Amino acid sequence: MQTKLHKETVSDALWWTLKQLMEIEVLLPFRLVGGTSLSLQLGHRISVDIDLFTDVEYGSIDFDQIDRKLQDKFSFVEMQYEGNNSFGKSYFIGQNEDDIVKVDLFYTDKFIRPVLVYDSIRMASIEEITAMKMEVIGQNGRKKDFWDIHELMDVMSIKQMIELHSERYPYTFTPEYLKNKLIDFQYADADFDPICLKGKYWELIKQDIEEEVSLL
Repeated sequence: MQTKLHKETVSDALWWTLKQLMEIEVLLPFRLVGGTSLSLQLGHRISVDIDLFTDVEYGSIDFDQIDRKLQDKFSFVEMQYEGNNSFGKSYFIGQNEDDIVKVDLFYTDKFIRPVLVYDSIRMASIEEITAMKMEVIGQNGRKKDFWDIHELMDVMSIKQMIELHSERYPYTFTPEYLKNKLIDFQYADADFDPICLKGKYWELIKQDIEEEVSLL
């Protein structure tokens, strides 16, 4: 099991911000998910924001306390959501307003795998992120999400990805629906390419995914 994170996939500002966030006690229930967590573990593309999710009971997080802790910790904090914090909040955080990182703090469904800790960073496992990525695909994934799915194909089969989704989200999208969404690139085609560190091309990514889905 690899334990060395691919820090080349994030900016110095993002890494510094992430390390600082991990030190805040009120954020201990949160773990890093999404593309940044996956990129740090797999090293395939640049990622630019921080998604920290928690599966504690909805309404149990004191976001006012988090606001205060963030303002104590960082020189620049801009809050994006005011009023209704039932699902979470978004922020722009940094050492100054010219060097900021978008940070999302949100509730999520129950995690299906234990938290991982690499270099003091609490992270969702690759299996967990895979299930979450498949949920995003079901909601019309962006190009970066298909890029992530393609990289995950080196780790597991698409059949396994769909099974992980069913384990984490038993009541959302059916396997058959996800198969169709995995080869629906209409929305993603218009999106910009992520900065890929492995020299991949969008047309070949689509072809590889289509070929594996056709075997299901």
